[in-house]
Order: sequence, then C-alpha cells, then structure tokens
Amino acid sequence: MKVTYFHRKVIEHLHFSVEIIFNDLRRNLPKEVSTEIVTSKYFSKGLLPRILNGIEAFSRRGAINHVTGDINYIGLFLPRRNTIQTILDCVAMHNLKGIRRYIYQLFWIRIPASRARFVTTISEASKAEIIEFSGCSPDKVKVIPIALSPVFKRTERTYNWDKPRILIVGGAPNKNISNILQALKDLNCQVNIVGKFNPEYKQFLEENKMDHTYQWGLNIAQMYDKYRETDILVFASTYEGFGMPIIEAQATGVPVVTSNISSMPEVGGENSAIFADPYDVGSIREAVLNIMQDSGLREGLIQNGYENIRRFEPGLLSNMYLDLYKKI
Repeated sequence: MKVTYFHRKVIEHLHFSVEIIFNDLRRNLPKEVSTEIVTSKYFSKGLLPRILNGIEAFSRRGAINHVTGDINYIGLFLPRRNTIQTILDCVAMHNLKGIRRYIYQLFWIRIPASRARFVTTISEASKAEIIEFSGCSPDKVKVIPIALSPVFKRTERTYNWDKPRILIVGGAPNKNISNILQALKDLNCQVNIVGKFNPEYKQFLEENKMDHTYQWGLNIAQMYDKYRETDILVFASTYEGFGMPIIEAQATGVPVVTSNISSMPEVGGENSAIFADPYDVGSIREAVLNIMQDSGLREGLIQNGYENIRRFEPGLLSNMYLDLYKKI
C-alpha cells in the first residue's frame, strides 16, 4: 500500500501544526505502508500559484492521495475514487465576508468534499460545520482527532501557586486575547503570551503593570519547555477546530481553563478542564481564581488531564487513518 501526502509550502514561523500532525501519523503506520510526501512548490497565495500547485498534484497523484489541509483546492486535480481530504476546520467561514467567503466555501470546502472518497476532520464540531458548508453526506466525513506529539510528556516539575505563571497561546482574533487579559487584570500572576506580537496587548499589559513575557516563533521543543514552566493554561477561544494547546498542557501537568463552546469541551474532556464563557470576562476570571484557590480542584484537573490525553495517542489515531486507506 502506498499513500501520497500533499502538503502546503510552509511559511516560516507561521505554519507548522499540520506538518507535525502528519509526521507523527506516518511514524506510526505499519511497515507495509509506504509513503511519499509532495510539498507544493508555491505558497498558497493568488490564483496562478494555486493553479500550478494543482497541476503539480495531478502529475504526482498516486494510488491513495491524502490532502492534509490548507491546500484543499488541489482536490480539483485529483481523482475522486482514491482521494482523502483533511479539512481541519471552517474558521475562515467565520472570518471572511462577501465574495471571498463564497470562493473559500466553494474551493476549500464544497468542491474538495465532493471530489473525495472520504473527508477527515479533527472534531465533531468541525464535522458539523463541514456538512453544513459542503452539503455532503455525514457518512463521508470521518472524525479523527489530532494525535498528541510524543514531545509533550509527563515530567517532574514544580508549581508556583502563590504567583502562578499563566500561559496564553496564539494571537489570531479567535484566540480572544483581549477578554483573557481583562480577566487576568489585578490578579497576582505572571502572564506569558506565546503568539504573534500585538501592540494593543502589549500596551494593556504595561498600562496595568502586569508582570508578563511576550514571545513568538517557538518551535515544538521550546513549547514543551514553556508548558513545563506554566502553572495554568488559559485558552478561552471563541472558535477552535480542535485546540492543541489543551492536550499539550494536560500532557505536561498543567491545569486548563478553556471555552464552553465549539470543539473545546469535546477536546478538554469531562472533569479534565474548567470551561468558561469566552465572551464573559467574569466567567474566565472566576475559572482562573478557582484553580488558584482550590488545591483539590487543581490536583483533580492535573490527574484527569493525564487520563484525557490517552484518547489522542498517535498509534490509536494512525490506525483510524489506516482503516480508511484500506477501504480505498
């Protein structure tokens, strides 16, 4: 069995999650599965580069074709009978408007879904949106969560509950950084942001004299070290297709505050995270205070988090992809 994986051309310091996901997948496939990686020659920007990426995909098509996300439009150039499309989420449908939204829906969701044997996605929340925006049969869309990278593992560590180190990951609008910072204002904590620099956030931190750090462009090993230095993760997004920081934090013994909407309750797990209303600053603040003040709650979240991440073991999820490859 041979599987050809189609990857986007990566923009340094901006793209990496998809590549990590599928590198881990391939490492856990049995030896009888041979793989080929086709990385697009052109960045996915503009009409001509995307057409050229599609032509390249046509020329490199194989026995089983797996489009791994972000360049889903190349499905126009691949045969329906032996192509799998991974559509990670539909966040662009919430951010785009007008003709741009229509074009995205047509070429990144509707046509790729129609021209695929199977569509995979990473959560039930994303599956519901793909069905809504593509009109395809629910039976075609298979939920295979993201595997937790083996880099993130349980380790000996220390906590500082007198002045907890609170980690915020991301910088996109859906990451809800403004509300999170409002919720943390005046708390005795250190705020550590890992995300694209935003001068408004920096100004808020400085005006309110909040102890903080601000970093960007960390690789996966550096992120592991960051979690080991973190006491609480606050990941109260307004939208997530999955939410990798939730399980990365849980794997390293970090209690998690996340949102009670979108995919986050599904990923965070029952009794393994505290769920807050991301649109309510008071709800986020109360969740953080509960962890800071209740040692029993903290310990329960940490231990339940270790149990929750078992659902995302790479070998288990690789077998789910393998089942689809066998059907093709």
